[in-house]
Amino acid sequence: MNETSVTRIWKWAVILLVLCNAGLITTILLKPAMHQGPHETPRDFVIRNLQFTGDQTKQYDLLIKDHQGAMRRLRHEAMDYRQALFASLKNGSQNNINPDSIAQLIANNQKQIEIVTYQHFRQVRTLCTEAQKTDFDKIIGDVIKQMNGPGHGGPPPPGGPGPEGNPPPVDREGPPPPPDSR
Repeated sequence: MNETSVTRIWKWAVILLVLCNAGLITTILLKPAMHQGPHETPRDFVIRNLQFTGDQTKQYDLLIKDHQGAMRRLRHEAMDYRQALFASLKNGSQNNINPDSIAQLIANNQKQIEIVTYQHFRQVRTLCTEAQKTDFDKIIGDVIKQMNGPGHGGPPPPGGPGPEGNPPPVDREGPPPPPDSR
């Protein structure tokens, strides 16, 4: 190849790279419009989509407060059970702790979390007018997904972030809980 053809190839390569970069920058600048603005909470999502009245919103806020209190209590219990389970590793089998028994307590606790959440949304549905109930039935799946956070398909792990955020800090002793196996 002669020198002019190499120069021509370099010029085209630079032009192609400039065009690719311009396309990438344009994509980056246009796409954040979806993600900009304050994050909409599940509460705000429900109120907006069901077009709750002021009275419905006040009643809904009371239901949320009750639900949050029950969830904090259940998550705290779950953390206590996990701490007891893994604390038994320190002392070996001297404590006569049966891991299956503690695992069953953890499972029962998770069951209670699911029941409390179900009952909460059953109560929310009773706040709705007949027209709102139809809309509620359409959006409940989205609300549950939103409560679980991005990228999660299942329920929040007990003791971790959940529908209303993080539980109060717990003074931990012993090893951390096992990683989530999802």
